[in-house]
Order: sequence, then C-alpha cells, then structure tokens
Amino acid sequence: MYDNLVANGFEPILTPLHGAFDLRYLAGLCQAVRKHQIDLIQTHLFSAAVYGGLAGRLCGVPVISTLHGRPDLFGSAIYRAAKFGIMRRAVTTLVFVSESLRQFFLSTGHLNRDRTAVIADGIDASAFAPRRDTSLRRELGIGETEVLVGAVGNVRPAKSYDVLLRAAAVLRQSPAYRFVVVGEAEGALPQELLALRDQLGLGSTETFTGFRNHVHHVMNNFDLYVSTSSSEGFSLSVVQAMACGVPVVATKSGGPQEIITHDVDGLLVDLDSPEQVAAAVHRLVTEPATRRRLIEAARKTVEARFTIQRMVNSYEHLYDQSVRATRVVRAKEEALREA
Repeated sequence: MYDNLVANGFEPILTPLHGAFDLRYLAGLCQAVRKHQIDLIQTHLFSAAVYGGLAGRLCGVPVISTLHGRPDLFGSAIYRAAKFGIMRRAVTTLVFVSESLRQFFLSTGHLNRDRTAVIADGIDASAFAPRRDTSLRRELGIGETEVLVGAVGNVRPAKSYDVLLRAAAVLRQSPAYRFVVVGEAEGALPQELLALRDQLGLGSTETFTGFRNHVHHVMNNFDLYVSTSSSEGFSLSVVQAMACGVPVVATKSGGPQEIITHDVDGLLVDLDSPEQVAAAVHRLVTEPATRRRLIEAARKTVEARFTIQRMVNSYEHLYDQSVRATRVVRAKEEALREA
C-alpha cells in the first residue's frame, strides 16, 4: 500500500502504534494535522475511529470514520464503552458500508443515528469486467471442462470456509467441480481447514492459494463465485465477481442482501447450510439460461449502484458538508471572542 500511495503522488506519514492506547501515537497524529494544515480526517476501521476522533477534537477539524465490519471487541465493558463514547462525541460522521452494519452498531445503544451515514463500497467497473483469464487454472492444473468455484477473502472465522468445504463434499459425486480459496492465511485456522478437507476426502479438489494480487484476473478464472460468510459488513468481492460476469451464490450474512436480489442478479442462501450452497451451485451449473440471466442482471446492478465514482461522489458531498459546517462554527466562535 505504501508503494502504491507514493506512486500516486501521496506522501505517507508512518507513525508506529504501541499497546492498547498509545498517547505518543495520538500526539503524532495531532502534529501531522497541524503541520500540514489538514482540513478533514478520514479514518477506516474501529480503532482508527477512536484515534482519529480524538485528534479531530483536539485539532478542531471534522472527522469522517468508515466502519467496514463488526469489530472484535476485546477488553472490559468499561473499556468498550469508553471507545464508543469517544466515537459518539468526537467523530463528526460515522459511515457504514451497509445498512445492516449500521443497524448492528446502533443496536449497541452507544451511537446517535443522526451522526451516521451509509455509503456502499464501489469498484472500478472498467477494471472488473468480463475478460476470460485462464492463468490461475493453468497454474493449478484445472482443466477447461472442470467447473471452478472460487472464493476470495482472508482465511478467518467469519468467512466460514468450513461451510464451503462441506458444500464441496456434498458435490463430490460430480468430479468436474474444483474449489479455490484465494486469500491470506495466518494462525491455526488454515491448518484446521486443511485437516477438515482431508477428513471429508476432498483431496486436491479444494485448494487454498494464499494471497494474490490482481483480483480482477483471479475472478475471471472462476466459473462461479461463492461467499459462505457468517458475517459481512458489505462484501466487495461479491460485487467484483458480479462485475466480472461470474454468477454469485452468497449467504444471508448482512451485506450481501443489500447487494443481491435473490434469483434476479444472484442467489442467496441461509447461513451455515452446506446443502443450500451445494444446491445453488448445482443449479447454476445445470441451468445455463438462469446463469446467463443472473450474469446480465448482475453487471447492470454493479453499474447502477456500486461504481467507485458513485462512492467518491457520496464522500465528496459528505466532506464538503462537514468542512463547511466546521468553518461556520469557527467563524461564530471568532465573532464571539471579538465581541
């Protein structure tokens, strides 16, 4: 990411973060805001919203914090309440990537709805477009007649890849299926999934490739895309697959229901149901007319609702509102001091 920022003309400032709460890190943020005369702070993810909110309050600049998923809330209830309290008081607007994610956070009782907004993630629809690619298939020795079912996302519990493995086991009577998971794998979970794969007798039909760049090339190798997540704030990979002309099966895990209209531009299935996943995959393979209909509608959905330009326009409007409001407040405060 650092190299990409530099290549695009940005000047990244790297500030190390130590411990659960680092005052030196906060001081570094404030120093950067003042030195570079920053007019607005944009943060992403839960902890960044806390630090960004405090820096914005101390420096007198508005803060927009985007939350992409449900956080792992460790520590005591008092510590969690303190974090939410900072966000509620110091962040100008909390942006959620889906309405379901906003409702989850509002259900905690810690946030004010009138200081929240929903802006869906967007993609470059010209980069993510139907362009058949066989590089990954050739690398993994997957034949053109085999049906390649893919999933993209880091290997972590919320992705529920065990459900995908069990769905693959349901479909193993059809040897033409191959399953590939593309995403960074750390910790003990990858080994547990490999053990489950062997236990289910899947052998080489299920492959974990690790992290890959150029996701648009990866997507265009797939015949079908499957998301088996138990919780998704949005699911950018689902949108990417839809844009690439890859039909999608996704669990009702939050974000996907706001992307896909069932049996219109994709198929939705219940959580933790390998049988439903397998049935949906089988249907898309055996019903070419349905597959073509969903692919055509999915591309239209992306172009109408999930382009990066639409997302940028929404953020620009929010930024403009926030900066203008802050300047009005400053002007009033200065007028009062001079009176």
